[in-house]
Amino acid sequence: MHQDYIVGEHKADKGKRFLNYLIDIIFLFILIIFILVILYLVIPNTYDTLFDNDLSINLVSYAVTILYYFLIETTTKGRSIGKFISDTKVIRIDGSEPTTKDYFVRSICRIIPFEPLSFLFGAGFHDTISKTTVVNKKAFEANLLQKDNIESIGTTEIE
Repeated sequence: MHQDYIVGEHKADKGKRFLNYLIDIIFLFILIIFILVILYLVIPNTYDTLFDNDLSINLVSYAVTILYYFLIETTTKGRSIGKFISDTKVIRIDGSEPTTKDYFVRSICRIIPFEPLSFLFGAGFHDTISKTTVVNKKAFEANLLQKDNIESIGTTEIE
């Protein structure tokens, strides 16, 4: 129960969350354009065959978005480019580290239509569905360390 309090105490505010979103969207846009250019250069007539319609471009964009968030948050333990810059990280709502499945669910939820607007009504779909949240990294980890130190008092055996 104490860990739930720590999570609530250190949740990133909507301003930081919006900053994370903007930074990640800019990075994703650049990444998607880069991938589309590479595909165009590598596969002859790519534009005419694959990217002549919005559906194909949207599918590539969705795939890149899912892979970006999943791979980066999984390998960095909950931090995207935006989260590195704002010094925040993803945790489960109970304060524990997210699982690979949690990161995957978060990533899939990012392509739900109007998902960014879900923050106007509370937590975003990718947080609510995956049961995760974003906290201020340093403050959260310092508080957890302090909690662990307090709980360890009296448990050390004297020889």
